[in-house]
Amino acid sequence: MGKYLIRILLAIVFTLAFSVIVVEPLKPPHHFPVQLEEEWTKEDSKAYAYDKLGLWRDKQMSCLGKLWGKESAWNPKAYNKIKVMGRNAGGIPQILGLDPATPPTKQIDRGLEYIYYRYSTPCRAWEHFKKKGWH
Repeated sequence: MGKYLIRILLAIVFTLAFSVIVVEPLKPPHHFPVQLEEEWTKEDSKAYAYDKLGLWRDKQMSCLGKLWGKESAWNPKAYNKIKVMGRNAGGIPQILGLDPATPPTKQIDRGLEYIYYRYSTPCRAWEHFKKKGWH
């Protein structure tokens, strides 16, 4: 079981246990997720993305690693100050309008959704990036 999965399961257990005790609705939690984000590493991001690739993982992870390595060096706090269509790109996948404060798992999910929608696979996105310098 991956390290990120254990962290997610602990967060769920903690949240469920805490929600049973507290009767009032909670404001967005900043106590536990912030701690996880501070401990989240590039290896966690790569492991999460590898798991999300499913059956394609062995063929596609190399391309995704190169693509997001060039875009952000797998840094979830990466932020491009150059605006494109009036917006900055942020996070691991460098998606326009993506706030780098977004949790790394959501950044990866959104990045993969974009790749699947626009290119079908990470390797096709990487080929496009090599030709054009963007994806």
